[in-house]
Amino acid sequence: MVKQSWFSALGLIGLLFLTLNACTKDEAEVVLSEEDTLDMATRTLKSQQLIGTSFGIATRGAAEVDGLVSNVPEVRSSCGTITVTPADLKTFPKTVVVDFGTGCTDVDGKNKSGKVTMIVGKIWEPNSLVTLQYENYSEDGVKLDGKFSFSNNSSNTAGIYQIKADKVKITDAKNETWTWSGTHNFTQTQGHASWWNWNDDVYDVTGNIDVLFPNNEVVTWNINTPLLKANNCYWVSKGLGVLKLNGTDILVDYGDGSCDNNAIVTLNGKTFTVKL
Repeated sequence: MVKQSWFSALGLIGLLFLTLNACTKDEAEVVLSEEDTLDMATRTLKSQQLIGTSFGIATRGAAEVDGLVSNVPEVRSSCGTITVTPADLKTFPKTVVVDFGTGCTDVDGKNKSGKVTMIVGKIWEPNSLVTLQYENYSEDGVKLDGKFSFSNNSSNTAGIYQIKADKVKITDAKNETWTWSGTHNFTQTQGHASWWNWNDDVYDVTGNIDVLFPNNEVVTWNINTPLLKANNCYWVSKGLGVLKLNGTDILVDYGDGSCDNNAIVTLNGKTFTVKL
């Protein structure tokens, strides 16, 4: 969040100008309705879900490259076609393109179109990197523009991956846009021993997101209790967080570990179910 500091060397005239400007700003300040606040909260949580989507696409690309190298093919049933270049065993990094074409329904139930281009290093090795660039990509009518970086920060005993988004732009079906930046850390809690099988991996997710809306409102999302994200579930299934908007704390509960697309939001003492 950016805080602007105004100063003037114009003496009394400058002070008067600042005073009048502050009054005008206060008078123009809009108090958001509960409905608008809930809408911003929902869109922020969907941005959180898109980080999970990007993580899934990155692991899909890495698994495809790993299958090429280890001769253990990726068996996940997904829509879209994957191209790996160069298709040899030694050259890295590789370019991996996932092309969803004009649209297909993926295994997570979402209709996806467009392309995702990845530059994939030896992601199964620590300190390696994957970058993702979305090209005319949309998911259930929501367009995503921007770039993600996905790095392997693992140790010998724990798989740790970090994904970063910087000013990613989202345009929804109503042509409303917002941008967001964030960093999430995925710490593997299950499946580390079976490194060849991506599908049995389970992660604790920590991090934050800052979302900027067209009205210059900023929503900050902080994860308080690590989110549970399993590769065999397309949704976050557990964990707690707080959304902050205009000094208001909005509590978010992802549930008891059941695999569904629900999150419970508490605003002004009232609870709402958000579909992600």
